[in-house]
Amino acid sequence: MRDLVRRNSGGELDRIRSGIDQVFADAFFRSWHTGAQGAFPQVDLYNTEGSLVALVNLPGVEINDVEVSTNNDTLTIQGEVKLEPGDGELLWQERNGGKFYRSFKLPAPIKADGVEASFKAGVLRIEMPKVDELKSRTVKIKESS
Repeated sequence: MRDLVRRNSGGELDRIRSGIDQVFADAFFRSWHTGAQGAFPQVDLYNTEGSLVALVNLPGVEINDVEVSTNNDTLTIQGEVKLEPGDGELLWQERNGGKFYRSFKLPAPIKADGVEASFKAGVLRIEMPKVDELKSRTVKIKESS
């Protein structure tokens, strides 16, 4: 039986492949901060009678380092975790810093101009009023003369 050996095709194709791999890594992984518990920041989304409410865990993040944007059916949260280095020699590191980005397609259309956000104890609360549901009505037909 023969072992399969990868041939070196002269290096040019390997450089191209490496470049493409780097582009995908930059686009999909570097700016998306993930930790042991999954995507960061963790988000809970609630559906109330008149609005959608998002609760976003942002421990250690300054309010000025977060941006929230919405349109009629999408919520986007982005920002940066800025870590302050500790004193002495680093022996163990579990905290992560850097830029983060989360975007969600919402289950109902919202009034983008009525969205309100507040920040308390490391939790960002975003309240998004839903668009009034379309109501049907009966239209009286007038006779033309």
